[in-house]
Amino acid sequence: MSGLVGIERKLSGAAFFQTDLAEESFRQGAVDRYAIEWSTRRPFYARRHGIPVLVCTRSKDVHEVMLNPEGFVMKAPELPGYEKFDIFGGLESVLQMDGDRHARVRRLMNPAFSPAALPKIRPAIERIVAERLDAISEMGPSFDAMRDLCDHLIVGSLLDATFDLNPEQRGAFERVHRAIFAMNFEPGKAQPETYTKAIADVRLVIADIVADRRVNPRDDFIGKLVSARDEGSKLDDAELFGQINTICGAALGSTATSLAASLYLLARNPEALDAVRSDPELIDGALEECLRMHCPGFFFFPRFAAADGEVAGVHYFKDMVVLASPQSANFDPTEYAQPECFDIRRKARSHTFGVGAHHCIGVLLAKLTMRIALRAIIERFPRIRLADPDFRPVYSGNVGTLTITSMPMLTH
Repeated sequence: MSGLVGIERKLSGAAFFQTDLAEESFRQGAVDRYAIEWSTRRPFYARRHGIPVLVCTRSKDVHEVMLNPEGFVMKAPELPGYEKFDIFGGLESVLQMDGDRHARVRRLMNPAFSPAALPKIRPAIERIVAERLDAISEMGPSFDAMRDLCDHLIVGSLLDATFDLNPEQRGAFERVHRAIFAMNFEPGKAQPETYTKAIADVRLVIADIVADRRVNPRDDFIGKLVSARDEGSKLDDAELFGQINTICGAALGSTATSLAASLYLLARNPEALDAVRSDPELIDGALEECLRMHCPGFFFFPRFAAADGEVAGVHYFKDMVVLASPQSANFDPTEYAQPECFDIRRKARSHTFGVGAHHCIGVLLAKLTMRIALRAIIERFPRIRLADPDFRPVYSGNVGTLTITSMPMLTH
């Protein structure tokens, strides 16, 4: 007995969380309800588009999964319905790699995201932030923090300042990002046409970018990867294309949502906002606390059990999907005193960007961009606030993501 049918039979009679994790009601209740409710809960079974999964939400259980890359692998088994987990449309990401191959590809990517690389792009990020705030100022007091500010800032900072892409190229990566994170089709059904077209278009754009970098070498992330491929570092064309797509497309939403969530939390906590306004040195602590309170996704990318085993006494079976939740782990009271309280002086690291071999490679760049943006926004608009004091975000995206769709704010 093996595969998905075998897992179903082994779980026969087991208690499952009643709501399928792909249902909209779960997404909308994820931050305000399930994050806290599940922060002390032992691992449990649920379904995602009908596929049985093991859900881990306590800090120690999330760590057990994340710090065991041999036991919980990233590459999905070839089972019916599991095609759902290839969200990059065949452009294989380092997020889907395991073992030596993952280590090799990641090693080639590391220099572009090292602390030494960040000072080179800081001036461009600061320029783009200032230009966007000028545009917000001209719009008047009312603006949408997600659509008018955060999306524009992150696209500009990452695709323009960091990767030096032209408007046509940026547009292709924006479209593939939106298609990937709106992709919520059921296993066994055809992929949406908008998704397949976006993947096809971005493949052509990546080919053009690679060709241009070979003729006009540049000392940036893409240039370094192209050089690695051409200098015989064992990075093949498929790996080259996959990593360019991952960083230029997939990373956009998580950083934009994290910045928007930070503005939301600070606006919901005016005393904290006043403190940051009075002492900009508190920005780092405020950002860390915002990242703890609101992740860009409720779950990390899925893992798959390499063999039968158990977490905290709860059994899982070979090939079973395992979902670890940073959002819940960030509210675990064994890790954080009074975790439901917003405290910008907490000085506690969150689980948001992961731990272990697959922790987020772009975390330093993401935090630098958000830090620059938050400081500039608060200095430029010291009276910034939510248009509706009782506002609560509505989320979009695929399973597990927490993309804020809209957030009306006032500059004064």
